[in-house]
Amino acid sequence: MMIKTPLALLTATLLAPLAATGATAQALPDRPIQRAEVIAAVKAQFQKIDANHDGVVTPAEFQAYRAKQANQGGGGESPFSHVGGHWFDHADPDGTGRVTLAMAEAHPLQLFDMADMNHDGVVSTSEAHMAMALSSFGK
Repeated sequence: MMIKTPLALLTATLLAPLAATGATAQALPDRPIQRAEVIAAVKAQFQKIDANHDGVVTPAEFQAYRAKQANQGGGGESPFSHVGGHWFDHADPDGTGRVTLAMAEAHPLQLFDMADMNHDGVVSTSEAHMAMALSSFGK
């Protein structure tokens, strides 16, 4: 899944918690998404990428994870939990070559907070609809 705009990334971020339950994009408007769910989804994804479980994702671990995704052919994994090729760049904007969990959470939470218009820690169904509508403008 190629993410072209920050709004499209926002939509993907909001959909990430649904992947664990096997839900589809159509399920997003049916319930609110809590900030804690996004944190849990990012943490679970980070743990999958951090192969040696030392709390730091390196470029080599990221590339190995991407290769594993490609070999799975997309059949076994939800498209919303797919990690795009620019994940490392977003998570490591300073180019240190090391991504911690806090760094991995920063961008998705920033996008979540943009969608959470009333700042109550929950993206309501109407806020999710708005994020999805806005994401279509960048495609």
